[in-house]
Amino acid sequence: MTYLHEKRAVWITGAASGIGRFAAEEILREGGSVVASDLPVADFSWADGIENIVCVTGNVSDREHNALAVETAVDQFGHLDGAVLNAGMAGRIDLFDGDMEFFDEVMDVNVRAVILGIRECASVMRPGSAITVTASTSGMRGDPGMWVYNTSKAAVINLVRSASMDLAAKGIRINAVCPGPTETGMTTRFEGEVYDDMRRRIPLQRWGNASEIAAAHSFLLSSKASFITGAHLPVDGGMSANSGQFTPPPFSL
Repeated sequence: MTYLHEKRAVWITGAASGIGRFAAEEILREGGSVVASDLPVADFSWADGIENIVCVTGNVSDREHNALAVETAVDQFGHLDGAVLNAGMAGRIDLFDGDMEFFDEVMDVNVRAVILGIRECASVMRPGSAITVTASTSGMRGDPGMWVYNTSKAAVINLVRSASMDLAAKGIRINAVCPGPTETGMTTRFEGEVYDDMRRRIPLQRWGNASEIAAAHSFLLSSKASFITGAHLPVDGGMSANSGQFTPPPFSL
């Protein structure tokens, strides 16, 4: 136990499950306090009986929810030192005749909500605080049939770069974590041949797990990353290092 987040309060969105839940548990293990937020229908039963965590519900694309979460952190813990802006959504629509309302919804959750979160955090954070955002390797490259998701996550990566310029003047760092294929509730639709095909494209020959993504968030929020800002960190088993022209060799252990 290193207590990277001792006496620190961190707000985490999309915290009821997947990467958000693991990030919350990681921060708590490292001595921090957590404000966990998610949709009203979210199941926070895993947090029952745990000290130093407060759960709030709402929609991250609403300014009021972001304000409530930040206000809760200050009221409950006296300060806000970090945020993991993790909530997101995925999906596919046809490039040529897909419903643009779906595009608007994805951009609201994946991009607009991040901007709202940054604004609320910056209004109360002290110098030395940090923000991380869950982006994706899909924001670094293109994927067939996923133009909406690719666009939103590419926007998030450059938002982080741009916001780092303005936040630095307040002594606040911001970075993006870019997961590759990761086993979460959002990826359960990938199974069988599709799952294995994606696995073979990863040099480490396996999908990631949510705890590995959470560890990256925890590090970037901590003082150990005090000179890192405006970066996007792939946590993808080496997938983004590949040009895509050839499948990595299989293990020969």
